[in-house]
Order: sequence, then C-alpha cells, then structure tokens
Amino acid sequence: MSTADRGLSVSGLSAQTGSFTLSPVNLHIPPDRVLVILGPSGAGKTVLLETIAGLRPANDGRINLAGADITGLPPERRRIGLVFQDAALFPHMTVRENVRFGPRASGKTAPNTHDNLLQQLGISHLADRSPRSLSGGERQRVALARALAIQPALLLLDEPLSALDQPTREDMRSLLRRLLAELEIPAAHVTHDRDEALSIGDDLAVIVGGRLRQAGPAGRVAAEPADPDVARLLGWSDLGLGSAADGTVRIGQLSFRDTLAPGLHGPVHAFYRPEDVHLGLVPPDVQTGPRLTAQVEQIVRTRPLARISLGSDPPMMALALHRDVDRLGIAVGEVIAVTIPTGSFRVFQVG
Repeated sequence: MSTADRGLSVSGLSAQTGSFTLSPVNLHIPPDRVLVILGPSGAGKTVLLETIAGLRPANDGRINLAGADITGLPPERRRIGLVFQDAALFPHMTVRENVRFGPRASGKTAPNTHDNLLQQLGISHLADRSPRSLSGGERQRVALARALAIQPALLLLDEPLSALDQPTREDMRSLLRRLLAELEIPAAHVTHDRDEALSIGDDLAVIVGGRLRQAGPAGRVAAEPADPDVARLLGWSDLGLGSAADGTVRIGQLSFRDTLAPGLHGPVHAFYRPEDVHLGLVPPDVQTGPRLTAQVEQIVRTRPLARISLGSDPPMMALALHRDVDRLGIAVGEVIAVTIPTGSFRVFQVG
C-alpha cells in the first residue's frame, strides 16, 4: 500500500446539527503528517471530527481511510482513536484497565501493549490508580494511551488541552509533538488556540462559520492567510481600511508597496504582524518598508513580550522583548521611530 493510500481522504463531506450546517469539506492527511483544524468556538471543528469518526451521520461526501471507504461504517469498525477534551475515562476502572478496554472489546489484545504505552507516556506509576485521583494532564495522558492501544489507523484529538492550566498545556504540547511525530498514522487535532496549532501541526485547516476557509502547510497558511477571518485567527492585527492603486496601499499616513497582491485597486482592508514592527533603529539585515514616527501611548509588560500601543495614524501595536524596551528606553509619552519590514502586511480587496 502506498503512502497516500495509508492516509485519510475526506471528499465533499458535509453534515448538519440543528440549524448549523458544515459545508462540504475536502481534506487529505498523509500517514506521516499532523493536521490541526483551527477555528473559533461554534465554527464546526467538532462536527467535522465527529462525522469522520462516525459519531454523526454525513449528509454527503466520502471518507477513505487506509485505502478503504469507511463512510457507511459504524464508529467501532472505523479503526479510529479518539481523545476528547474531558478525557472521558471510565471512573470505575483503573488506569491500566482503561487502557486495556479498547483492545479487549475488539478481541485484539497484544501482549504488553498497554504497559509499553503507559511507559511511553510517562504514567506507568499511575497504572493502578483511579481516574478520579489524577490531575487533568495525567487524565489526558491516559486517554491518549487508551486511544493508541487499539492500534488505530487514524488518531483524532478534539481540543484535548483546552481545559489544562498553562504549564500543563505546554508540557502536553511537547509530548504530543514528539509522540505524533513518531506515529506512522495520520492525525487530526482540533483547537481554537493558534499557538497550539502552529506548535503541533504540520498542516493547518481553518474553519469559520461551518466553511473550510483555507488549508495547507502550517507555515504557508500562517504567512499568507486567505481572508480577514483567517488572518485574525492567526495573529495578524487589523490595520484598518484604506485604498490601493498601482501596487501602493495607503492607510492614514502609512503608505507601502503590496508585494503579495500588487494588482489590488480601490478599497482594501489591511493587516500586519505586531511582532514584526521595529522600534528605534532598524537592524541592517532587515528589509525595510514604510517608516513613521509615533508617540508611545501604553506599555503592557505581558510575557514573554511587552505590548506597546502606538499613537500612529493608523494606530498600531508592537510586540517587543522586555530587554529591548529597557535598552531603547521606551516610555509612555516618548516619540519613537517605527519601521515595518516589507512583507509584514496582508491586504484584502473590499467588496
């Protein structure tokens, strides 16, 4: 079987729940790739996952997994491992019994598989514990081990980290990134957290309002969002409305060449990357774009970067290292030089 045949292919898949409709989705996940499905709450991410898993009927479309059409199969025959936000462990079973449950139910027990998984996920010492006595991160590790114990052809993860505290979430991101890289099966991970999406995913699919807006390699989607909604979800900041003519965009006192869409003309909506905004002198290796001066209106020392609000026209924000804020002597009320590198803008036609 070829690599392509061992992956997941979704063609024209649509579903309905109440008044919500998931528009036809086309996706492919090779066996050595992790697809992260990103979108706001209520976008249809979970509906898509549940339809692929067979927990929700499809209105239309086909699902092919490992070379077989599984569209009409019941969930238990799809060979799909599932990890949910709340872990969904059996409270009356120990950790070991939870991990053993799937293989025993299917009659496909393999010697020592559960023990190997417990060790791989760093929870061997919890084998005889009740799920009620575990922390959130420990419960999710058990849920992951249980999903993998059935030796699935596909792994689906529905916001498994969203209920965890920040340090635990970061630890679990690292674990997932390592584990998913080692698996030779396709995996789809649902989240509304862009940092999580970009740290885990090889590929990225963005769903908004029940419609797949963009899909592709994660780095490319993050650098070239297809529309304003995708741009906002991926951390681009709204620069406002302006006009474009002859490849030049003007918004307030800001004017720049649009290298990604030079053919735009008339009303436009622009976005920029706050982390790309340079304050003070510009390093010599930076390909510079428009320059202006602005008064510093507010400094919020969040971690790891400080957020600096600028009274420019249009208003902008910069993200800077704390040591750079101190080194440059940036203070509220100061007037400072502002430079935005070429390529740090994304512009969309209005209307």
